[in-house]
Amino acid sequence: MGRPTVSICVPCYNNAGEVERLLQSIYQQDYTDFEVNISDDSTDNATEILVRERYPLVKYQHNAQPYGHIFNWNAAIKMAHGVYIKIMFSDDWFTDKASLGAFAAMLDDNPDAVLAFSGSRQVMLDGPDSDALHHVTAAHRSAFYDRFADEAFIAQLRRDYRHLFLGNQIGAPSAVIYRRGSALTLFDERSNWASDLFLYFNLLEKSPIFAYSKQPLVSIGVHENQYTESFAEKDERIYNDYKYMYTKYNLRESRACKEYFAEQFLIKYHKGIREAMQLGIGGGLFVRKLSHEFAATLQSVVESRFKKGHTENMKK
Repeated sequence: MGRPTVSICVPCYNNAGEVERLLQSIYQQDYTDFEVNISDDSTDNATEILVRERYPLVKYQHNAQPYGHIFNWNAAIKMAHGVYIKIMFSDDWFTDKASLGAFAAMLDDNPDAVLAFSGSRQVMLDGPDSDALHHVTAAHRSAFYDRFADEAFIAQLRRDYRHLFLGNQIGAPSAVIYRRGSALTLFDERSNWASDLFLYFNLLEKSPIFAYSKQPLVSIGVHENQYTESFAEKDERIYNDYKYMYTKYNLRESRACKEYFAEQFLIKYHKGIREAMQLGIGGGLFVRKLSHEFAATLQSVVESRFKKGHTENMKK
């Protein structure tokens, strides 16, 4: 058997029902030039039994000790032999039988592109312990919304891929396929919250040319046990991720990225001017952004008090 065109890489952890839903969607695809690789961090053997009894063609490894989120994602990718790498998180699935072929076609038709991505269908799932989580029911088919990158984002990304720092409209890793190249591109294992952005930056550094489709080729299972739900609103790990990204990709050379980092991270996370200066953000820019933040907060307080006073006067 020759080398497959697409390697579908699936990390999983104690969720055999979701893995089965994904595998069902994979083996319903019209496009068949693929392999499936599963790296399993589970503390039970349910997924192993599922694969052995029902999906013998799947390449499967059960990790003796769980690697953890990002390390397990990379373990699944390292199993790949294909020309294209297709990450599929185990709580996601292909939306219809033409999805994988459409992903492969984006790279086939754009030989200079390293990265391709699609829209996604965000499906509201009931909960991690519900049978409905593991099967696409009629209710799930109505409890969803589709998302895709807008034209302004695509235009900015084509002009300068560093604009990805200003907001991720590429979406979740399951909405992405990429070219293997001479070496595998992996998730940065120092990252946390923004691990997907690091992967996309690594790919776009190699080639800023990309392909995309607005079609929701993948369905993303949205539920409370997702990895990103483990982060607080102002989690220091989020700040550290974006600081690391800002320095790793030398984003201080982009004025838009510099201003965004100052406003959305340095000020939001209450960092001082010394840290701003160390990151190449001048005192003038930092103070200006800080003044804008203070003015916006003051206006919000005044408006809130005015509304409160107005409401109280109406009650008299």
